[in-house]
Amino acid sequence: MAYIWINPVTASMYQPEVLDAFLQRYGYQRLETNTDWLTIVRNKYQAVLDETEKTVIDVRCPKIQSIVKERKNKEDFLVPKIPPILIHCGKESGEREDLKGEDKIITTPCQALADMGNDLKLEHTWFVPWNRFLEMLGAEPEGNLPTDSPIPPGFFSELGVEVISISGEEEIRNYFTKCKKGDERLVELLYCKEGCHNGDGIGKCKG
Repeated sequence: MAYIWINPVTASMYQPEVLDAFLQRYGYQRLETNTDWLTIVRNKYQAVLDETEKTVIDVRCPKIQSIVKERKNKEDFLVPKIPPILIHCGKESGEREDLKGEDKIITTPCQALADMGNDLKLEHTWFVPWNRFLEMLGAEPEGNLPTDSPIPPGFFSELGVEVISISGEEEIRNYFTKCKKGDERLVELLYCKEGCHNGDGIGKCKG
């Protein structure tokens, strides 16, 4: 028996009992984290905001990082080194003492997150885009892509500061090259338009 952590985008595509039965059929047991990483990551951004007057740039999405490096007026922004929630979840799973020596799969909604996770080189732990995982099995459970992303823009709305949420590569590049910095304290960025359900690791493998 191997263990598998299912990312929220993938989980939203299937009825829980259908997904669990499918995974068990192929020898996988669902793995859950013991820590509320969503709240912890949000609080980390709050702590950064409390310590700086600069506009904070959200780079939870790995594909954002190369775009941000090209940005103009770099002195106006602060880019914190806070790993994505999925990476925290994968790291916890990979380092759990009760699972030491057990094979663990961490599913991701995109290849960029899989690459970021595998760069950690956690023992017996592999980060794999969901569609690649299905390709390896040669089968898939009955389900559908979500219409509304379970990871949409708006993650920082509870922080009580001025936030601009931008999704899509073109829109993000336009923000850094065309618009003037306003009163925003935090800029939330998602590479995939309208959220991670549009990532390249979701749905049937396209090659």
